[in-house]
Amino acid sequence: NADTVAIEVCHPDETGEFSDVTYDRVVELTAWLCEEFHLDPQTDVIRHYDVTGKNCPKYYVENPDAWIQMKSDIAVQIDVDYGLQDVQ
Repeated sequence: NADTVAIEVCHPDETGEFSDVTYDRVVELTAWLCEEFHLDPQTDVIRHYDVTGKNCPKYYVENPDAWIQMKSDIAVQIDVDYGLQDVQ
């Protein structure tokens, strides 16, 4: 795509929920991308679903609160990685 970066993530079972390690790496990578390209995780990070209506990523389409939490975790990671917040 000319104006997007897609991250493909494997999940261990039919729920579509990421493992803890996978979740942490996706949050870290997305935080870096947001910082690198001056993106706001609350408005600029979207799911495949948000563009196509496809149930992807499955867990985060079926659990919208988890999607909101992931975007919040990305924002916190940006703060931690770039010195705006201390790790607790």
